Amino acid sequence: MMNKKEIKNKVSDLLSSDASKTDVFNKLSGQGVKDSDLAYLIASYADPHRCGANKIYVRILLVITYLQVCLGFLVGFSIGMQIGRTASWVIGALIAFFMLWFAWGFHKNKVAFYNATILLTIAQFGNQVSGFAKAPIETLIAIAIGIGLCAYTWYVRQKIFPDFAFMNAKKVNGAYFFTD
Repeated sequence: MMNKKEIKNKVSDLLSSDASKTDVFNKLSGQGVKDSDLAYLIASYADPHRCGANKIYVRILLVITYLQVCLGFLVGFSIGMQIGRTASWVIGALIAFFMLWFAWGFHKNKVAFYNATILLTIAQFGNQVSGFAKAPIETLIAIAIGIGLCAYTWYVRQKIFPDFAFMNAKKVNGAYFFTD
């Protein structure tokens, strides 16, 4: 029986040696980790060939994220100015650091950052809709940008990690399905 860290290393070793994802799943299933966790580990493997073929999409996502870093810093800075001079720098830097962390995750092809971006963007729709009565045009623009960001992030994630459904590995007829 292997623990989760050992399984993760074994999955990475097997997949990097060009073993098929289905074979890896069948080989490691029942060795100490739930099948759903094993399927997630396999689906979240960033194949270097797939990453290389889709690096332009990741770079575009990085540019968008860097723009968000700048915008986030400015918003945090302006919020902090209401508190004081030091607070403006601290809040701006914290927001920028948080967004730079996401840029790092995209650059390193970590599926958790794609999933988190999709979930955070969806979660913001409720806040955006609440401002519709006060500023309908601005709200529609914000919603359109949010939908565009969510759709593009989903698109890039599917290019690099095609074995994901919403947030988990794909299942077809009750069995995990991997593109090999």
